[in-house]
Amino acid sequence: MGEKGVAGGSEDIAGGKENEQVLKKIIATHPLYEVLIQSHINCLKVGLSEGGEFDATSDDAWKKLVNSKSKATPSPNTSELDHFMEAYCMALSKLKEAIEEPTKETNAFIRATYLQLKQLDELNHP
Repeated sequence: MGEKGVAGGSEDIAGGKENEQVLKKIIATHPLYEVLIQSHINCLKVGLSEGGEFDATSDDAWKKLVNSKSKATPSPNTSELDHFMEAYCMALSKLKEAIEEPTKETNAFIRATYLQLKQLDELNHP
């Protein structure tokens, strides 16, 4: 009985690793995976230069997603994964906006202060 339990346990572990690898492959090939990764990277990049970066929250990005999603071959139980991936992308988008808000306010304050200082300088040095 003890031997069977040990063998069964190692098979469960191996089966669990196989299932984990299959799940990782399903997620990595999901049409929203690239957007999910880019959304995560965009959150990390807040505060850095924004020139020409792909914005995963833009309308064009979502149009690409819809097109790629409609071309994807459906696999079993993808609706739950679809909902999860969409929710995760939206959560990351909202997180990015929340992180950016203080930066935008700070930049607006700095610009306003700079303009006031420039106006004072122009008054003192016509």
